[in-house]
Amino acid sequence: MKYRLGTRKSELALKQSESIQKLLEKKGCLTELVLIESEGDTQTSKPLYEIEGDGPGLFTKRLEKALLERKVDLAVHSLKDLPTLQPPGLKVAATPKRESVSDCLVLLEDHFEASQYLGLKEKAVVGTSSLRRQAQLKAVRPDLEVISLRGNVPTRLNAVRSGKVDAVVLAEAGLNRLGTSLEGFRKQTLPLDRFVPAPGQGALAIEVREDCPKDLLEAIHTLNDAGAELATRIERRILRELEGGCTLPLGVLCQKDGKSLKVNAFLGVVAGGKGPQKGPVLWDSFHRFDILGTVEHTLVSQTVEYFRSRAHANQ
Repeated sequence: MKYRLGTRKSELALKQSESIQKLLEKKGCLTELVLIESEGDTQTSKPLYEIEGDGPGLFTKRLEKALLERKVDLAVHSLKDLPTLQPPGLKVAATPKRESVSDCLVLLEDHFEASQYLGLKEKAVVGTSSLRRQAQLKAVRPDLEVISLRGNVPTRLNAVRSGKVDAVVLAEAGLNRLGTSLEGFRKQTLPLDRFVPAPGQGALAIEVREDCPKDLLEAIHTLNDAGAELATRIERRILRELEGGCTLPLGVLCQKDGKSLKVNAFLGVVAGGKGPQKGPVLWDSFHRFDILGTVEHTLVSQTVEYFRSRAHANQ
């Protein structure tokens, strides 16, 4: 019997789903891909933070609907796209081994300026639709002009090649999974201490129904990586407690540090009030918080309390 694996239609989503398909096949579990176009893939004219007002899950809702309607038996998501609460009847069955958690900056090789931080000329134009990335860039290079830029990886690289922007910020995991040729470009992995990634970045999630067939569920469970599951669970708990999504410029990374866990977090503060703005986003300030510990609840609660106290102080 072949189970139906729901996936978005983008090249990256297909690469990710095909990788899971191959791993399941090695476990004796056959699947066929069912392509589903997500709302986020069709609404490309606005930044994500402007259209997420219709509710979270722009890239996942239609896949979850297909699961609930029994049109597919499992779905593969980029974990950072998946809301922190699943609809009744669904669950995340596995978080496979995590890819790179880092962001990277991509610019033309012959435009790199070694004397400037990040290799970008003064007042360079950088494309990204992520509020978090916008805030982090402005924190280290206030002179940069950061504009909203959406689209798949080739589209964004073409924006650099054509001169529409001087550089783009991308998730390194996506480039790695696609195996994208960067001939003529220069890629710089951004330091994690200044560019804290989105919660769950670099990880995949395999979502199923609560009544998932036993043989399929057992095969999926073998793909789970305990370290990735723990780290991303902590990151996403912090995101959930802060009631965030694409409208919150939040970065959270949980990593092993000896026998302990270390959480690094970043929160940008939008000038002129709460939430996203129409037009260019102006950044008042940003906050960073680091904590080392062994108790999951303590790591989450202290991180959340720090940011809540900062938000209260800014009111």
